[in-house]
Amino acid sequence: MNLIMKKILILFSTLLLVASCEWFEFDNQEGYNAQVEGQFLDSKTGQPLQFGFPNTSTFSIIEEGWDGEATQTWYVKPNGTYINKLTFEGDYRIQTYNSNYYPLTEKFSLKKGGNTRDFTVTPYARILDPKIRYDAGTKQLTATFKVEHADPSKTNKMLVAFLGFTDRFVSDGFNNFTAATAKMSKDVPANGTTEISLFVDVSDKVANNAQFKYNRVHYVRIGALATGAGVNSSYRYNLSPVYEVSSDFQTIQEITNWTED
Repeated sequence: MNLIMKKILILFSTLLLVASCEWFEFDNQEGYNAQVEGQFLDSKTGQPLQFGFPNTSTFSIIEEGWDGEATQTWYVKPNGTYINKLTFEGDYRIQTYNSNYYPLTEKFSLKKGGNTRDFTVTPYARILDPKIRYDAGTKQLTATFKVEHADPSKTNKMLVAFLGFTDRFVSDGFNNFTAATAKMSKDVPANGTTEISLFVDVSDKVANNAQFKYNRVHYVRIGALATGAGVNSSYRYNLSPVYEVSSDFQTIQEITNWTED
């Protein structure tokens, strides 16, 4: 073997050794070592806030102290709970500006292993004492409830809507009930004591073709939109829990199990 070939083999072996060391170092970097779950809680009631898909189903988490402070998008379920099984221990910051509650910026830390971290927020509106019922005589599905401004000094208008869809992710973003299909109210009393009723005629197969044409389970909830000067300019609805209505309208029950989603 001549001298040139020996030099080439030595150079190749050196490069291979360096590359192998780098690969070995990469393969042994520690992976995800933390998990976190929690809820978004109403600052007044202490109850989980309800969310709509897709309009309010995400929130931003910033990794503090990392290069560039990368922003992550985490997801919250319609019942106000969230879970992230693939994250790292460290310092973080939640920063939200475009959801159905007043903007939140708050720091928190995660340790290795399991973590529980709840966030307390103030919604723009509160829906109180929601009830869904069906009247077989009038063929009407009715939502009865009260509403209030969470901060009357910042919001002064309240619109409410009865929302319906073909799956459990019903919200203002996934809704087959419109002004032509459901009786909706504008600028309703939002004092928390005035009872409001909205209804939809399930027998009207023309106006309600998209929702009631077929014999199937229906999903409904109530929406309330509170706005004021420079407040909630993205028009984010606050929402009641989701209710499942059987195909014969005889059984109406709140959906409480979201663990499989």
